[in-house]
Amino acid sequence: MASTKRDDIERAALALFAERGFHGTSVPDLADAAGVGAGTIYRHFDNKEGVVNALYQRWKVQLGQEVFESVPDDLPWRARIRELWRALFLFNRNHPGALSFLDLHHHSGYLDAQSQQIEAQSAMAFFGLVAAAQAAEAIVDLPAPAIIAMVYSGFLGLIRAESEGYLELDDAMIDATFDRVWAMIRV
Repeated sequence: MASTKRDDIERAALALFAERGFHGTSVPDLADAAGVGAGTIYRHFDNKEGVVNALYQRWKVQLGQEVFESVPDDLPWRARIRELWRALFLFNRNHPGALSFLDLHHHSGYLDAQSQQIEAQSAMAFFGLVAAAQAAEAIVDLPAPAIIAMVYSGFLGLIRAESEGYLELDDAMIDATFDRVWAMIRV
């Protein structure tokens, strides 16, 4: 399938916003990276905020589909959380820059109401997962945001270490790191 100018803009924006952040990326920078004129950006988006919100919504929804919704509900808790852990790494491999972008922009003042709603729905889904695992007495009784922060910050640190060349995240390392994560959150 042929790339459209909008695709080119979104691809360039993802790379620039993940690397430089929203405020460090200008519309002319974005146009240059996408290989389009600045006016072309405004034919597809109202402004730079429109670009970042379109990307945020696209990648947040896709993250939920590929990670959260891809893991069967009927697995035992340890296996289910292990599959979520693996799915995060797979998402990161398949979509370079997407998680860095989402992490950098998830509490930004320029996110519109729809982006904020998608973020809230995503958080509630993970809070519900934690609550269900706690109700089954599978994981520790800490507030869901604390458990999610401990696990997700570890994940982000691992992908950062890999991107900086300090670590190779092959399947064996992903499984080994999950064993440590599980030890941290299990009852």
